[in-house]
Amino acid sequence: MHNLPRLSINVFRCSLALLLLNLALTFQNRWPTPGVRGVLEFSLDLIVLLLALTLLVAWRGPLGRWGRGLLLGGFIILVLGRYIDVTMPALMGRSIHLYWDSQHIPRVAAMFLDSVTAWQLALGSLALLVMLGIMVAMLRWALDTVLMTLDQPVGRWILGGIAAVLLASYGAGRLNVRLPTEHRFALPVASMLIEQIQLALEATVLRNQGRIAAQPPLLNSNLSGLKGGDLLVMFFESYGALVFDDPRFAKPLAGDFAALEQTLEQAGWRTASARVESSTFGGLSWLAHSSLLSGLRIADQGDYRELLATDRSTLVQSFAAAGYRTVAVMPGLRYPWPEGQFYRFAEIYNAERLDYHGPAYGWWAIPDQYSLYRIHRLELEPAMNRTPRFVFFPTINSHAPFAPLPPYQPDWRAFDAPAHAVAVSGPVELNERLDGEALAAAYIQSVRYNLAMVGGYLRQYAPASALLVVLGDHQPPAIVGGREISWQIPVHLFSRDPALLERFMANGFQPGMQPGPTALGGIERVGPLLLEALDQRAVKPAPH
Repeated sequence: MHNLPRLSINVFRCSLALLLLNLALTFQNRWPTPGVRGVLEFSLDLIVLLLALTLLVAWRGPLGRWGRGLLLGGFIILVLGRYIDVTMPALMGRSIHLYWDSQHIPRVAAMFLDSVTAWQLALGSLALLVMLGIMVAMLRWALDTVLMTLDQPVGRWILGGIAAVLLASYGAGRLNVRLPTEHRFALPVASMLIEQIQLALEATVLRNQGRIAAQPPLLNSNLSGLKGGDLLVMFFESYGALVFDDPRFAKPLAGDFAALEQTLEQAGWRTASARVESSTFGGLSWLAHSSLLSGLRIADQGDYRELLATDRSTLVQSFAAAGYRTVAVMPGLRYPWPEGQFYRFAEIYNAERLDYHGPAYGWWAIPDQYSLYRIHRLELEPAMNRTPRFVFFPTINSHAPFAPLPPYQPDWRAFDAPAHAVAVSGPVELNERLDGEALAAAYIQSVRYNLAMVGGYLRQYAPASALLVVLGDHQPPAIVGGREISWQIPVHLFSRDPALLERFMANGFQPGMQPGPTALGGIERVGPLLLEALDQRAVKPAPH
């Protein structure tokens, strides 16, 4: 009788330990935040681990110090894997590819922390270390408690029997669709880790290195449809089709789109729009850029690197061959860009060459409006007998976290006045940057800024013979727009030549700013479509 209270305490401790370990492998994301919430499901990883430990202890006896350390380390890896597996798709809208995505962690972290003060960073780091320390301590206690139970024959029989019954229940549910037992189990973390190993192998030793080089070349176009006018290709960062499809964004922005279309029509500009499917989601913008320029679907970093290793001609070379001066405007370029040698732009204006000395707006610093005005003054202002320009301009101010955002300057000439000192924009609270509702509100403002910029430029400065192509690179991260949305992006064409736009509308574009409901294909279709529509000869591509 004296052992009953002690037995009850041991049962309670073991039950609490198992519950803690199970919750550590079954939690779900609390969208739209990086936080998590507990879920009442069984962890298949824990069940298999418990059964394996039962057999191991029965065979070899209690685990030693090294065995307990390896067990704790392995379980921590499972917990971190679970966090990545449920958080990344919720926040980014796509599954993670650890091999490629991990290479961008330092720059992404620097971008999100750029305006966080030193004390906030120190306090946040300390809180993270304390939280991790508490997690490790709790997991150590829970695993030690389970191992103490397994050291006893009765404990091994009970825990091993429970694990075997649950495993059999899962297997029965897998074999018989009429049994709902499988739905009581969370997706195993181990399978995700195995998948990441497979992805890493496919990206390296198992990769088909000849796929990109074997693709047919771009159309040989004379671009006569432009009649010697300039072509500006502007990628609006994070500009996704949700601005037309999701009422949370479509309703507040409807007036902006309508006003832009109306004012441009009054100024003599016509608009045609469509939608295509991007090759990326929530980030990795250069995959979309290279897809458009190459005419190939570049869907991961492996495709991108393989493309750069080929001698494939791109849209840049197509326009250069037709007598265009090719210019890249890259205000977000703050590091060496060897890719520029592959594209063979005649001129690349990076952040340094744009020579901006005004207030810095977050990680990206330079207002897109300034970059557009600067390149207009340097390359596009009317000049006697100048060659036409092909301008490629990926914007930066609508990049996550969409703040701080520069104000739109109605009088663009304000950028002509030299700044006396470099000012720094105010800090943005870290908790606001990690909150989905705050990010969504900031995203709407960033789209408005982009629309005001393109409208102001077309009305006040754009060459009358120019064709302006504006499109998104990808949908915003899922923390902004949601987890189960398409990868579609809008494409807008602006021209004073109705006959020119008619050629695109014959290929699926719709008049106005509103794209049709059906995607024309992938983003890699946009470049070839430009070459086809601007070439009246309809020349077939030469054999590869």
